[in-house]
Amino acid sequence: MKIKTSENLPVKLIVTDIDNTVFDWVTYYVRSFSAMLRDVASVTGIPYAQLANESQEVFTRHGSIEYPFLVQELPSVDKHYANDIDRMLVDCADRGRKVFLQTAQAHLVPYQGVQDTLEEIRRRFPDVPLVALTDAPRYVAMWKLNKLGLLPYFSAVYGLADPRIPTCERNGRVKVDPEILLKHLQQSSFGFKGRIRILPDEYEKPGTRGLKTVLMDYNLDEDPAHRSSVLWIGDNLRKDVGLGERLGVCTAWAKYGVLSSQELYESLHEFSPVANVHKNASFADGDSNAPQPTHILEKFADLLKFLI
Repeated sequence: MKIKTSENLPVKLIVTDIDNTVFDWVTYYVRSFSAMLRDVASVTGIPYAQLANESQEVFTRHGSIEYPFLVQELPSVDKHYANDIDRMLVDCADRGRKVFLQTAQAHLVPYQGVQDTLEEIRRRFPDVPLVALTDAPRYVAMWKLNKLGLLPYFSAVYGLADPRIPTCERNGRVKVDPEILLKHLQQSSFGFKGRIRILPDEYEKPGTRGLKTVLMDYNLDEDPAHRSSVLWIGDNLRKDVGLGERLGVCTAWAKYGVLSSQELYESLHEFSPVANVHKNASFADGDSNAPQPTHILEKFADLLKFLI
C-alpha cells in the first residue's frame, strides 16, 4: 500500500486517534454526562452548578475527564449520604450510571462512513497494522471502541492507565458496586486479540512519547524514511498534527471532528477543567502558524483517496 506523498512511499502503519476522529466524542460525552449530573441533582437536591463545579475538581485530581466513578467522589454527594455508602451506590451512583448509558445509546455512534472505511482498509491491506492511540484510559477507550463496533478492525490499542478505584476515607471501604468493581478488576479486553499497551500518564499528547512508543513497537522509529511510511490521523491541529510533524510521520487532519456547537462548548466548560476542554475539543484554527497536515479529511472515508 502507498500513501500519496511527494515521495509516494509505501505505508507500513496506520495510527489513529479515537475521540472526535472515529466518533463525535464531544456530543456523546456532554449529552451523557450532563444527563447523569441532572439526575444526581434531582435525587439529592444538590444544585447542578455545584455538582458541575465539584466535577472539575475530581477530574483534575484523577487526571481524566472520563473518570467513571465521579459521582462517588463528589464531596456534596458524599456529605449528603454521610456513612451510608450502600444507599449512595444504589440511589445515586448506579442510577446515574444507567442514565449516562441510556443517553449514550443515541450519541455513541461512529461518524458516517467510518466502519465501512475501516472494513475496506482491512480488506485491501490486511498486512498493514491499524493502531488506536488515545489519551483516554485504556479500559474506557476499549469500552468505547467495543460499543462502537469498531474494536475488531484494530491491530492494537494504546491508552493511558485505567482509573483508580475510589475508597471511603473514613473506613477504607471501596465505593463501587461489587458487579461493576469486578468488571474493572478483571481488566476486560472485550475479546480483543490484538496488542494492548498501557502508557504512563506523562505520555499523553501533545507529547510525542506515546506515538514514538508505537513507532518503536513496530520497528519504524530509527530511520526517518521509515517514519515517513507511517500515517497518523487526528482531529486537533496543534495536539495531533503537531506531534506527527515533530516525529516526521505523514498526518491526516480529521477536519470534520472540530467543534462547531457553541452550546456544547459552554456545557463542556461547566464541568470540565479548562485545560481538558482544549485537550478534548478541537477548533478550526485560522492561525497560519498552526501545524499543517499532509492531508485534510473532510470525512473519514477520504482516507481511501490517499491509500493506493
